[in-house]
This record gives sequence, C-alpha cells and structure tokens, in this order.
Amino acid sequence: MPPLAKIRRAGLAGTLAAGGATAIRASDRLRARGGPTLAGDRWVEWSFCAARLSSGEGRTLDFGADIGFLALAAAHRGHQVIAFDRLPSSLEYTHERVTAVQGDILESPPDGQFDQIINCSSIEHVGLGGRYGSPDARDGDLRAMQVLRDLLRPGGCMILTVPVGRDLICQPYHRIYGEERLPRLLDGYAVAESQFWRKDPARRQWVASPRESALMEVGSERFYALGLFVLTSAADNTKK
Repeated sequence: MPPLAKIRRAGLAGTLAAGGATAIRASDRLRARGGPTLAGDRWVEWSFCAARLSSGEGRTLDFGADIGFLALAAAHRGHQVIAFDRLPSSLEYTHERVTAVQGDILESPPDGQFDQIINCSSIEHVGLGGRYGSPDARDGDLRAMQVLRDLLRPGGCMILTVPVGRDLICQPYHRIYGEERLPRLLDGYAVAESQFWRKDPARRQWVASPRESALMEVGSERFYALGLFVLTSAADNTKK
C-alpha cells in the first residue's frame, strides 16, 4: 500500500475510534429520552440465519458460536457442525453432530473446509483487544474474513450478520460497518442476498430498511442497525 494511503487509513481509523465516545453519549441521550435500543436484535439475526441453513449432509462452521443455538439448529438440519469460539465452550447441550472447538481464527483456524459458515454477530469483534481475550489487530476482522473465505468449499455459503451504520470503532466492543468498511469486509465475496434492519424509534420495533437508511444510522457501543447477508466466494462466480 502506498505510504500516503497508509497515513490516510490510519487517520480514518483514529477518527472513527475517537468518534466513539461522542456517539456513545448521543446513544445514552436517546435511551434517556426513550430512544432506540438493541432489544430484540438477536431475534432478527437468529431468525434470518436459521431460515437459511441448508438441509441434508454437509459440514458447518459456527464461527463465534457462543451458546451454540445456531450450531444446534444446523445439526438438526443434518450437518456435522464445528462450534468454534475463542472462549471455552459455553454449550449447555451435547449432540452427536456438534463438536465444540476453542481457538483463534487468525492463529488456529479449524481444519478442513465447510459447506456452510455461520458468522452471526461475531466478525465485528475480531482484533479489538480488551474483550473476549482478543489481541489488538486493526484489520483483524478483514483478515478473518479472508481466512473464512478459504475455509469455504466451492459452492459453499456464509450467513453473515453485522452491525451497520456510520463507520465507527467502539473499542473494545465492536465495529460498526458503513460505506467505507463494509465493502472492505465483503471483499472477495459475492452477495447472494442482503437485508438491512433498523429500529423504528416511534414503534420501538425492528423494521426492514433500505440500505442507505441503515448505513446512515448513528451507532455506539450500545446501538446500531443490522446488516444481514448470504455470501459466496467471488471465485465461484469467476469459474462459471
């Protein structure tokens, strides 16, 4: 990368991180006035992911599996599932088709390739030191997406959900993906399906939203809009 581009990118990252405190204060004011919160976000994300899980034989990676709800859903569909998380397993069940694996996606990715990868509200944390035991890596999320793309079998897909809005780094909690970083996150993938959701402040309910409106949402460590995607490897398309 040219030196000037590096300086500009570093400057942008610093600006995004510095802007986090202002956005958090704005979000707190909204909450105090009865403004939007993240309540109900998991129902939107989990229902999107569960509805798109493939059935029959196959191999699934649930990246950032946490409690393993989606890992178990994929197992019920017939897949052999790796419930992968940086922290020790918090699964409260056993299932013959679910195997919990602890590891860091950048240092010790799981073996083999997968027909399906579930990436539900996980990638935004990679490389933000101070939470989930993750070391600092400014572009850890982008590198992790490259690793995950290599783990996809030809013809496989990734089901992805992420915070979206105006570009922001809320250290150590998450990144919010906007017009600048969202295309970088999706680089190397083809978007087979996308949805955007935001909180309607009047109804206090999640509603489907145009992409442009969702990416204009001013988020913080406590609030953002949602981007939901089904992705395939862009390399699959070039082979057709």
